[in-house]
Amino acid sequence: MESGEQDRCAGRKNPYRLPALSSPRRPRHCRRGLPALLLCAWIAAFPAAAQTAGDAAARGVRLQQQGDLRGAMAAYEQALELAPGRLDALSNLAMVYLHLGRPADALPGLQRAREAAPQHLGVAYSLGLAYFQTGRHEAAEQELARVIAGQPANTKALHLHALCLLKLNEIERGATALEKVLEAEPGNRQAAYTLGSVYVKSGRIEEADDLAADHLKNDESPEALLIRGSVYLAKREYRQALKLLEKAREAAPHIPLLHSQIGVAMLYAGNRDRARSAFLTELAINADDFNANAFLGWLYQQEGDYEQALQLLQTAYGLDRSGAGVRYLLAQTHHSLGNWKESEPLLEKVVERHPDFIPAHVMLARAYAKLRRVEEFREERKIIAKLNAEQQEKDLRGVDGFYDGAVLSLPGR
Repeated sequence: MESGEQDRCAGRKNPYRLPALSSPRRPRHCRRGLPALLLCAWIAAFPAAAQTAGDAAARGVRLQQQGDLRGAMAAYEQALELAPGRLDALSNLAMVYLHLGRPADALPGLQRAREAAPQHLGVAYSLGLAYFQTGRHEAAEQELARVIAGQPANTKALHLHALCLLKLNEIERGATALEKVLEAEPGNRQAAYTLGSVYVKSGRIEEADDLAADHLKNDESPEALLIRGSVYLAKREYRQALKLLEKAREAAPHIPLLHSQIGVAMLYAGNRDRARSAFLTELAINADDFNANAFLGWLYQQEGDYEQALQLLQTAYGLDRSGAGVRYLLAQTHHSLGNWKESEPLLEKVVERHPDFIPAHVMLARAYAKLRRVEEFREERKIIAKLNAEQQEKDLRGVDGFYDGAVLSLPGR
C-alpha cells in the first residue's frame, strides 16, 4: 500500500508550504540572509539583466501565490534564461515542478537550494520528497533523517521516512516509524493502512488485528477491507476473507497486495484457476509482490511448467531469502531442470535449517551424485538412513512424529 502514498503523505504539496521567494526590490532587502546577499552581488555585477530577470521572477511569485503553477513555471524559466544562476528562481521553479508531479525536474533546483541553505529543513524535506518520487530512496532517507533529527515531532517527515525505510527493505525500522506516526496522529489513516499491510506481509497478524480494531474501526475503505480480510485469511477463515477482499476489489481494483491476497484465499479454497488469474492480475499491478510470484511459481511447478516456475520463484527468492519454503521450491525446480549446481547450495541451506527433513536430504544426495561429489554423497546417504530409522521407530511407537511439512508449506506471507 506504499504505491502513491508519498503523494498522500505530502498532500501532493510540500507540507512546509514554503512561500515563493520574492525578488528584492530595494537594496535594504539584501540584509535578509544568504540568498539575498547572493542576489545583491549578482545584481551589482549585471544590473540590466538582473532587472529583467527580476521582473520575470517577481511575476512568477505572483502567479505561484495565485495558484497558477504553469504560469509561474513559465515565468521562472524565463528568469533563468536571462540569469541562469538566479537562486530564488531556481528554488521556486523546483517547488513548482514538485507540485506539478515533475520531481526529476525539481531535483537540480532543490540541490542548489540545499547547497545554499544547508540548515533549511524545509528544503531538506522537499529534496527528500523529490528523491523518493524519483526512486532514489537511499538519498531520500538521508535527507529525511536530517529533518527528523532537527524536528522529531514532524510526522510528515517521519511518515515519508518510514516509506523510504520500507522501500529499502528496512521493514522493522519502517514499521517502528509508522507506529510513531500513529501514536502522534491516531487518525492518520494512510499510516494505518501502510502499517497494516506491513504487519500482514510480515505475518504479524495479531498486530494487524489490533491495528484494525484501534484505528480502522467502522472503516469501509478498500484499504481497511484489505487489512481485515487479510487477518481473516491468516486465520484460515477463507469465506469471510474472500467476502471482504472481493468487496475491496469492487471499490478499488488496483490496490497493491489485494489480488495477491484474493489469490491465496482462492488457492486454499481449492479454486486454482481463479487463484492463478488473481496472481497474474497482481503481477500486472506490482511485479514485485512476493506472494504472487511464490504461489504462482508453485502452481506452475505443480503443473510441470518448470521454466515459468523458475522465473517466478527466482523473483520471489530475490525479494525474500529468509524463508525455507521458497528456497526449497526453487531447489526442486532447478532439480527438475537438471540444474544440479544451482540446486545444491539451496538444498544445503534447507537441510541446515531443517536437518530432519528427509526429502531435501534425498534431493541433495542426488545432486551430489550428479556433480560427482562422492564423499558428500556418501555422507548424505548415512544421514538419510539414520533419519529413516528414527522415523520407523517413531511410527512403531504410534507417535505421529513425521515432519509436518512446514518447510514445504506455501509461503505464509
